[in-house]
Amino acid sequence: MNYEQIIYLEEGNLSKIYLNRPHKLNAYTPDMGDEIIHAFRKANLNPNISAIALLGNGKSFCSGADKDYLLGDKLSKAGLKIGQDEFISSFVAELSSSKKILIAALKGSCVGIGITMVLPFDIRIAETNTLLSFPFTKLGILPGLASTYFLPLLIGANKAKEIILTNAKLNSSEALNIGLVNEVVDENKSEARLSEIAFSMAKINQKVLFAGKQAFQDNLEANVQNAIKREQNLIKTIK
Repeated sequence: MNYEQIIYLEEGNLSKIYLNRPHKLNAYTPDMGDEIIHAFRKANLNPNISAIALLGNGKSFCSGADKDYLLGDKLSKAGLKIGQDEFISSFVAELSSSKKILIAALKGSCVGIGITMVLPFDIRIAETNTLLSFPFTKLGILPGLASTYFLPLLIGANKAKEIILTNAKLNSSEALNIGLVNEVVDENKSEARLSEIAFSMAKINQKVLFAGKQAFQDNLEANVQNAIKREQNLIKTIK
C-alpha cells in the first residue's frame, strides 16, 4: 500500500506511525484508518519490533474526524462513510490484543477520535500544550472504538460519564491527574521520550515483556467486542 495520509518508519525495535494530514491538524478520515491498519499489521507481524508508536505530524496529534466525512457526504476510496470503516467498526479489538507495547505521543489538539483511538494503548505521553476534547454528545454522536470500556477502565466510571456527558476539555495536567495520560513532557519532547521508552524495552527479554503485558489482558478481547456491539446498537437508537 502506498501511504498518503500516514508516514511509516522503523527504528530498531520501534515502529512509528505518523498521522500525516498536518494541513488539517491530522483530522481522521476512513482512508487514514485503512492506512493505520495496514501499517499496524505490518509492524505487528515483524518479530524485530517490540513497540509501536502513534504520533501526529505537525502541530497536533489529531483534531478529530474530518467534518467533510463526519457531517458531510464525503466517502472513503472504498465508498464508506465514517464509522463504517474497519478502523472504527472493529479494528480496536485487534489493536488492543496486540502483544507489542503501544505508545502514543499526544500534542496540540486531540479531539474525539483523536483521543479515543489511543485509549487501548499501553502508554500515552502528552506534551504540555495538549488539549483533549470530548465533543461527542454536542455533535449528536456517541464515542466508539470501545471507549465505553476503556475510558472507565482508565479513569473510573463516574469520571468517564462526566467527561462524555459534559463534552469535557482537559489540558495535559488535568489528564495526568485523572490517569488519562501516563506522563507529561515539554513541547516537542514526546517523540524523544517514546523512543527512550521503546529502546529501554529492547534490553528486556521480549518473551518476558510480552508475557507481562498479557498478564493484564485476561478477558480483554471479549470485553472489547461486547463494548463495540453495545456502542453500535446504541448508535442505531439515535439515528
